[in-house]
Amino acid sequence: MEFAPTIDLSPAFEGSNSDRLEIAKRIDSACRSTGFFIAVGHGVDPKLLEDVINSSRDFFHLPVSEKSKVAPPGPNHFRGYLGLDTTALASTLEIETPPDLCESFNVSRFDDPVLRSKLQQPGAEAVFCENLWPEEPVELRPAYEAYFAKMENLCAEILKLMAIALNLEENWFEDKFDNPTSLLMSNWYPPVDGEVPSGQLRRGEHTDYGAFTIVAPEQIPGLQITVNDQWVDVDLVEDGYVINIGDLMARWTNDRWTSTLHRVVLPDDPSHRKRDRISIPFFFQPTYTAEIKTIPTTLTEKKETSYEPVISGEWITAKSMSMLE
Repeated sequence: MEFAPTIDLSPAFEGSNSDRLEIAKRIDSACRSTGFFIAVGHGVDPKLLEDVINSSRDFFHLPVSEKSKVAPPGPNHFRGYLGLDTTALASTLEIETPPDLCESFNVSRFDDPVLRSKLQQPGAEAVFCENLWPEEPVELRPAYEAYFAKMENLCAEILKLMAIALNLEENWFEDKFDNPTSLLMSNWYPPVDGEVPSGQLRRGEHTDYGAFTIVAPEQIPGLQITVNDQWVDVDLVEDGYVINIGDLMARWTNDRWTSTLHRVVLPDDPSHRKRDRISIPFFFQPTYTAEIKTIPTTLTEKKETSYEPVISGEWITAKSMSMLE
């Protein structure tokens, strides 16, 4: 059984309406079961991802004193560099674990001060703060900006297929994502040689918070999801992007689609443990003020009740704050 089936998106992007419907049905099936699938035929130039991974690795290999120059200056700033011992994702589920064996760097789309001042909401400074770009490597910023733009375009196309999968007009989501609060992050997992404290993982178990996430991992094992209360490995697929449903989309679909627990473990193979690993998640998130209330087509006789509406940005901000120790 494929716990995260591989779906070729190219027929939906290049083919007929019937092709789009068929791919949408496959997405619906995957999102109903585990909320995970692996996308190929996505049209992303491998060079874009290669540039992000290479510049990220160069950044993470810098001395901590250099990386810390772009660390968040306070608790109301979510952008920039987070070092080891600063995050424990399992804490979002109120699970106590040692800090994750991970460093990260993240950016948003709100560098433009005019756009930022237009969209910023009271009390949401952490979401709309400007990015903290490192001076070195000089290749990092242009690589991130090019990849961010491509991910936004790809997510918009996938969102149309998701709308079709939910028996909606394909542009149904468009006005809820007119100014998305999406986030591009690089996760760096340093090499491990020897034992680690009990319960310490590269990334602790968690669900994602927004609509969906597109993750481009290097070909090193470690990503696991829960299936029937058991942890199972997600296969590595060449040029495959792992896509998973987040909490907001699960809520939006009245649990027709599932936001599944996942984590990143240390591989059993010593040769893999001794290599660093980079993954590049893109968190696709609605406009801050978008109201998330049950999609009408997901109400059924078996589940005719729905969740109370929430505001997208408020939900995501509350979850993000709980991640930081």
